[in-house]
Amino acid sequence: MNKHLLLTGCLALGFLFCRCEDGSLVDGSSPSMNEVMPTRASAFFNSIGVNTHIGFYDTNYADFQGMLKPRLLELGVKHIRDGNIWGGNSGDTPLTRCKELEQYGINLLLICFGGDPVVDDPVERAGAFGQMLWGIEPVNEPDLNKKPGEWEQHARNEQQRVFTAARSIPGKQVPVLGIALAENVDNPSRLGNLSSQLDFGNLHLYASGLHPTNQDFGNYWGTRMEVAISKARLICGEKPLIITEAGYHNYENSNQFRGCSEKAAAIYHVHLPFVYYNAGVSRTYIYELLDWNKAGVVDDMNMHYGLIRADGSAKPSFRALKNLLSIVKEEEVSYELSPLKFGIDPTVKDIEYTLLQKQDGSHWLALFRKVNVYDVKTHKDIEVDPVNVNVEFAEIPSSIDMYIPNQSDQIIQSLKTGDKISLQLGAELVLLKIK
Repeated sequence: MNKHLLLTGCLALGFLFCRCEDGSLVDGSSPSMNEVMPTRASAFFNSIGVNTHIGFYDTNYADFQGMLKPRLLELGVKHIRDGNIWGGNSGDTPLTRCKELEQYGINLLLICFGGDPVVDDPVERAGAFGQMLWGIEPVNEPDLNKKPGEWEQHARNEQQRVFTAARSIPGKQVPVLGIALAENVDNPSRLGNLSSQLDFGNLHLYASGLHPTNQDFGNYWGTRMEVAISKARLICGEKPLIITEAGYHNYENSNQFRGCSEKAAAIYHVHLPFVYYNAGVSRTYIYELLDWNKAGVVDDMNMHYGLIRADGSAKPSFRALKNLLSIVKEEEVSYELSPLKFGIDPTVKDIEYTLLQKQDGSHWLALFRKVNVYDVKTHKDIEVDPVNVNVEFAEIPSSIDMYIPNQSDQIIQSLKTGDKISLQLGAELVLLKIK
């Protein structure tokens, strides 16, 4: 078997791990019992962000104190992506809102839209946002609704402008992302390699109602994950990659771009950050926090990407992601990682896993199945029958606790320990705390 090495990680964000395509160790250990080096739970926690539209005053984002701020803090995420930060009302501007969020440790990835060079001056923006500013991104999707030849040079100019300006920000080196495109198949080669003018690559990746690993359904936003990542590297080279938009809308009758039910989206949204983390993506910004609820606009998929409904209530995706973040959260501190030697039943072919570790020495093994839970043609949920999965350990753990983020952030079951455990794994991701 050709053991092509998969290198997953981002040194800039503090994580790195390697494994082969068959799941075995780089050193060639048996695939039935692998000694796997984990990554820090804090690195995974910080790999999850969310998109906001803080300056959309004609949507639900207008209600900062009653909806936007409390829901963002309740979710527990520490990274947001936004570009709508000018204007607003007297005493309530996007900038004053951001400064308030900064007090809670929220970090901002800021989009420069490339319209007004003065308004979109990265140096001015860095001074306005201070320590909250994590990174800067040039013009968003410049190829959207454009023909070849109409957008490429403008995009290159914007990348150069933002990168040059960012390097002149006094007292702080602010990371610069590459440009994210709307079309991920042909347009990356049209734009060309800009890796010398960016610190992170940038990609928008929507699964169009399917599981994040099952993206093979078109060449616009919906592009199979492996293809989209390889195409993004035509622009960013070997620089680390960030997915700045990924998620699911719940307007199931959309004829623009396929959605899925709230039930299905909740399962996919928990799988999604693990899928992209395993693929070497440094951070994924889920699109987005709130449904828009623009007056008079209902039958538009863009109104329905939120984790929070138009009436302010939480969708199942919000609760599941909140639980996940609560489970894996820990402070960013340096500690020595220790490998865990285990094997997963090879008869179940659709399983993927991620191994994390916390400062207390506990290992956290995420197990999930790469299955669709929604039929995009009939608009009906798919019931996935659970399968029995055996996990073997080289050393008997002292305790094994099961968590299911789609259900709770508390222990669902404490398993009987031994050198082998068996569990029923359906569509919902399971996290095993192993000590």
